[in-house]
Amino acid sequence: MNKAQPLLLGVSVLAVAATSAFAQDQQDPRQTFMGAIVLDTVTIEGFENPSAPLEGTVAHSSATTKTGRPILETQSSVSVVPRAQIEEQGATNLAEALSYSAGVVTENYGGDPRFDSLFLRGFNLENDKFLDGLRLMRSTQFPTSAPAFELYGLERVEVLRGPASVLYGAGTPAGLVNMVQKRAQADGDFTELGFSLDSKGSASAFGDANRVVDDRFAYRITAKGGNDKTDVEEIDNKRAYLGLSASFALSEATELELMASYHDDAPISPTGVPNELVGLVDAKDLREFYFGDDSVNFSDRKMATLGFGLTHDFGNGWRLNNTFRYTDFDWDYDGIYLNPLVGGTLVGRGVINQRESFRTIATDLRLAGRVTSGAMTHDLTFGVDAQKLKERAYTGFSTVSPIDYAAPSYGSVTVEAPWYTANKSVDARQIGIYALDEIEYGNWRATAGLRHEWTRQSGQSATNYGTTDYARDDQQLTGHLGLGYLWDNGVSVYAAYSTSYLPQPGFDIDNSPLKPTHGKQFELGAKYEPTAFDGLFTAALYDLRETDRNTTVTEEIGGRPITGTRQIGEARIRGLELEGVAELAEGWSLKGAYTYASTEISGDNDGNELANTPRHAASLWLSHEFQSGAMQGLQLGGGIRHIGSRWSSDANTQRLEAVTLVDLGASYEWENGIVGRLNINNVTDETYISAVGLNSSYYGDGRTVQASLTRKW
Repeated sequence: MNKAQPLLLGVSVLAVAATSAFAQDQQDPRQTFMGAIVLDTVTIEGFENPSAPLEGTVAHSSATTKTGRPILETQSSVSVVPRAQIEEQGATNLAEALSYSAGVVTENYGGDPRFDSLFLRGFNLENDKFLDGLRLMRSTQFPTSAPAFELYGLERVEVLRGPASVLYGAGTPAGLVNMVQKRAQADGDFTELGFSLDSKGSASAFGDANRVVDDRFAYRITAKGGNDKTDVEEIDNKRAYLGLSASFALSEATELELMASYHDDAPISPTGVPNELVGLVDAKDLREFYFGDDSVNFSDRKMATLGFGLTHDFGNGWRLNNTFRYTDFDWDYDGIYLNPLVGGTLVGRGVINQRESFRTIATDLRLAGRVTSGAMTHDLTFGVDAQKLKERAYTGFSTVSPIDYAAPSYGSVTVEAPWYTANKSVDARQIGIYALDEIEYGNWRATAGLRHEWTRQSGQSATNYGTTDYARDDQQLTGHLGLGYLWDNGVSVYAAYSTSYLPQPGFDIDNSPLKPTHGKQFELGAKYEPTAFDGLFTAALYDLRETDRNTTVTEEIGGRPITGTRQIGEARIRGLELEGVAELAEGWSLKGAYTYASTEISGDNDGNELANTPRHAASLWLSHEFQSGAMQGLQLGGGIRHIGSRWSSDANTQRLEAVTLVDLGASYEWENGIVGRLNINNVTDETYISAVGLNSSYYGDGRTVQASLTRKW
C-alpha cells in the first residue's frame, strides 16, 4: 500500500466518526441530476431522477439523455447498471460491471489494471467514456484509453448505444459509457465501512459516509485503498481513492453541488504472453508467468477532478443547469513489452518509457423547459458545451535482454539507449451548440436534435524519425431524429436515425488534411415496462455505418507511383440486441442479454469483419433473496456469459475461440447491518485468449474467489 492510502482511509474513518454529531432529523427533498441539484424528490416533472441511488437493480431513466426522460420513452438504446447489480456480480472495475450488458465486449487486453478496455457495436470505446456527462480522457488522439475510474466511487454505469454526437460531440459511432459518481444525499445519514480480499492476493478497505447537516447542506465522503492483483502476481495496481461531494441549497430556486475525486495509483503494464508459445505450453502456467522484471517496471499515476453543478429554477417550468469539471492527470511509467521469440523458449523484450501530462477544462450549460401548443407538448433543451485540453507526453522505446520461459532469471536487467523517442505537445479546444425537442402528442413520442460543433487543434509529435503535425480545424453538423409510440400497457416502439463524426490527424495522398470519419445509424426498437412487477425489457435492431475510413492506395501522381491514403473505406454493422432486467415476485431477480452482430469492412481489409465483434454473445444473471423464514437475509445468485468466436484484428488473420464463463455470488445480511459477500468469477477456471496484439496474446481472467465484509448503518 502506498503512502497516500493510509491517509485517505484515515480521513474517511475520522469523517465517519466526527460527523455523526451533525445528524439532523430534517428531510431535505433535494436530489441530484447530471452534476446539478434538482428541486424535486426523486422526480423531475414526473421523471425518475437518473442520478439518485436505487434500492434495486432496475433503472427507468438514464442521465446520458441529459433530460431525464424515461428510458421507455427514449428513441435510443440505453441500459443502466446500478450499484445493486454491481455488488451482486462482485464487479471491481468498469469492464466487469458491463460484462452482462448487450453489445459490450470486455477484456480486450486481458486482465489490465491500467484501463477499462471496451468494445461496443464493433468499435473501440477507449476514449468514449464520460464522467457525469463530461468526457474523461488522457489524450486528444483516438483511440487512447481513458484511465480507470474507481468503481466503488460510482453510483451507476450507463451505456448509450449508437451515434451520440448530437449531445456529446466528436466520438465513435457506436455510442458511449457514462459513469455517475456517488453524490451527497439530502434524505438522511448513512455510513458504510468494509474490507475485501480475493484469491489472487488483492486486498482493500473502503468507507462511505453521508451526512445531512441541515435542510440546506449535505455532504458525502467515499474512500478506498488497497492493491488489485491479476493472474500474474507481479502485475498489480496499488491504489488509493478519495471522493468528496457536497450539495448546497443557496435559495429556494438555486442549488449548488460540488464534486471532487482523487486517484493515486501505480498500475503495472501487462506484457501478455508470446504468440508463438500459445498452444505449445500449458495454458494455465503461461497465463500466470511473469515476463516483466521488477527492476524495470515502474508506475506512478495521479488523477484529480474538481467540478460543480449549478441549477436554477425560474419557476415557470424553465430551469438552467451548468456542469463544470477540471481534470489534472499525470502518469509516469516504464514497462516491458514482448517481441518475437529469438530461439527456443527465449522471448525477446523491449521497454517503453512514458511520461505524460494532461489537463482538461470542460463545461456544459443547458436551458430546459416545457412549451405546450394545443394537444402537443415540447420539452425543449438548448445547450452549449466546451472543453479545452492540453497534452504533453514523452515516449521512448528501448531494447532489453530476453527472458527464457523455461529458465527465467530476474533482476539486473540492462536497458539499452532508446531507439525511438517522441515528444508530443498538443493543445485543443472544442465548442458545440445543440438543441433538442422532445415532443408528446397523445401516445406519440418524437425527438429531434441538432448540433453544430467546432474543433481546433495545434501541436505536433517530434520523433527521431520525423515530425507529425497534429494541427487541424474541423466543424460538423450532426443530428438525431426519432419517432415512437407508447401504449398504456407499458409497451413502446420507435424508429430513429442519428449521426456522428470523429476528427483524425494526418494527411491524404494529395497532402490535404484528413476529413473526419462519419457515422450514421438507422435503428428500430421496442421496449416493455411491465405493470405487474418492476422490470424493463428492450430490443434494438440497427444498421450502423462509419464512412470516410482511411484506405491505403497506390496511384500515379506526377508520372510516378505514390502510396498514400484515400478516405474511401467503410465499416458496416448490422445487429440485434435484446436486454432485460426485472425484479420478480418472492425475491427473484434477473438480468439477461443477447447480441447478434454482422460486420463488414470495405477499403483496407476489404471484405473482412471488424475485430472483437462476435457474431453471437449472450448472458444471464439470476438471483434469489430469501425474504422470510430461517434463511431470511440470504441472497444467492449465479450467471453465465457466452462470448462467441471473433477475429482478433481487422486483418482477420487469427480467430479467437468462443468461451462460456460461469459466475456465482452469495451474500448474507445480519440484523445489525453487517453484510458478508462471496463471489466466484469464472468458476470453471477457463483459460482463453481474450485479445491478441502485435507480438503478444492476452488471457482472460482466471477463476477469482472474492470475499468482503461490510457494515452499513
